[in-house]
Amino acid sequence: MNVGNNYSSSSTNKSNEYKNVRDYSNYLKDKYACLTPGKNVAVSVTSRMLRKAMSDEKTGQWLERELSKAPDYIKEAQQSASARGSKLLYAAIEFDEEYTTMYTCTVTDTPGKDSNIEKWLEKIKESKEEQKAAEKKTEKKAGEENSDNQKISEQTYTFKGKDLKSVTDSFIQKMSTLNSKMNYLGGFNMKI
Repeated sequence: MNVGNNYSSSSTNKSNEYKNVRDYSNYLKDKYACLTPGKNVAVSVTSRMLRKAMSDEKTGQWLERELSKAPDYIKEAQQSASARGSKLLYAAIEFDEEYTTMYTCTVTDTPGKDSNIEKWLEKIKESKEEQKAAEKKTEKKAGEENSDNQKISEQTYTFKGKDLKSVTDSFIQKMSTLNSKMNYLGGFNMKI
């Protein structure tokens, strides 16, 4: 009988479980640069929406999807105003539990784009690129660590005995010894 023992010390942590609204809000601010207001632009989420998103997975997914699109909505509003010969001077989006509102202020006799909104949009774009690069780096590092851990933590034991009971007793004794020495989640594959 060959027994392979695979150790892993992974923890299960759900990314959308937060202790309070403040922690969830901080998570969103870190993930979505659009929540950092610019001089003439703002994207915000009310505390009622944050509470709902924390308690309802679908609402949380919807909110994150919309936050990822918010800079695009503002860019489209700016392009639309410019196409009409106007200039977007201010834009704001507010996400609430019961509504989503976009406020805009334009000047109709002045074509062009507001430099402050342009700077904000560029900052958001750079932030997204940095975040993607950091995620790729983290994934690559995690993949390398998992590969190294798998190489190190896989062990094979052979148990022999005159009958199945003696082999099983040897196996249980070995596993008990390993469990007391190491703090891990373990599993095993058995070939007979």
